[in-house]
Formats: sequence, structure tokens, C-alpha cells
Amino acid sequence: MLPIIILAAGKSRRFGGSDKRFTVLPHGGVLINALVRRARKAGLEVSVVIDAKDVVADKIDAPCIIAPNAGQGMGASIADALSVFAKQSAAESLLIMPADLPLLRIESLRRVAASAAPNRIIVPESEGRCGHPVAFGRQFWPLLRALTGDEGARSVIANHHKSVDIVEVQDEGIYRDADTPEEMRAVLSKLRPTLR
Repeated sequence: MLPIIILAAGKSRRFGGSDKRFTVLPHGGVLINALVRRARKAGLEVSVVIDAKDVVADKIDAPCIIAPNAGQGMGASIADALSVFAKQSAAESLLIMPADLPLLRIESLRRVAASAAPNRIIVPESEGRCGHPVAFGRQFWPLLRALTGDEGARSVIANHHKSVDIVEVQDEGIYRDADTPEEMRAVLSKLRPTLR
């Protein structure tokens, strides 16, 4: 069973006073736990990365990895998570995605996981746009552990483009995120009661 890390350590300042991760979805439940469920239905072993100062672990339906440096940005959160994860897991590949993709389909998760390999980076693409989750073979984990700041893993992908494989999916959910409440309402209006 391949592991997936859902990055949920950011503060989403543009989202106002509410917590984007716990946005209630039209068919019930909250966003972060809906993503946990979809990843599990795709056959993945799920962990969620949260800030060390965050007291939400008991509300999340998956084991949480604490990121002490999350305040520095997404890259630092990934590095913190990989520092813990590389010691615990014998997996040959790891999927990573942010926690704000309400439309992401289970099939897209499965497609990326099915293509994962120890020496490859797998990136999903839909209608010419790349998105998440991205699968990083174990060969690239030391580079993820060395990330800093807020750039995320873009630099790892850009610097190893010859190791990147694109997986075509029919799913705008791989890139349709929501940074403000207005954007979230627009995205959720597309969410059908059942996602397949």
C-alpha cells in the first residue's frame, strides 16, 4: 500500500477567519476528512501534516505528522514530514498533495499511484494543466527533506524533469483549489453528491 501525505499545515490567511480544511461539503463531512476518505478508497495509506501549534489532530480521521517549521511555508512542512516519514516507511514512492482540492477524484489518485516508481516523479495533467497528487520515488526523498521556505516541491520537479512522467486524467479537481471563501463556494457548486 503506497503512502500519501496531505499537506494541511498552512494557515490559509486569504480564507478569512474560518478554517478552510474544515469547510463543510454539500454532501456532508468536512474537506480534510473527505480527502482522507478518497485517498483510502484509492488504496493509499494516509497521513496528514499539521503545524506543531495546531490543535486539530483529534478532528482529522488520519494519523497526523507534526511539522515544527510549518510557519516557514509549504517547503518546510514537506521537509519536516519527510524527516519523520523516511525513517518510518519502507515504501518505494510517496504521494504528496495539498488539502484544498475539493473536486479531486478517487480515480486520479489511483492513476498516479499506479504509475509510481522509486526513480520517477509522477505528475497528473488534465486539459494541459498539471496538478496533484504528485508521486515522488524514494530516490527523491532526500531532496524533499532539504526543502525550505514556501516554494513546495516545484524545484525538485523542475530540476529533475527527465525523471518526470505525466499521467493524463480527466479531472479538473487535480488543480482546482480555493484560496478564498468565494472561490471555495464556486468550486463546491460543482461538487456532485457522489464522487467516483
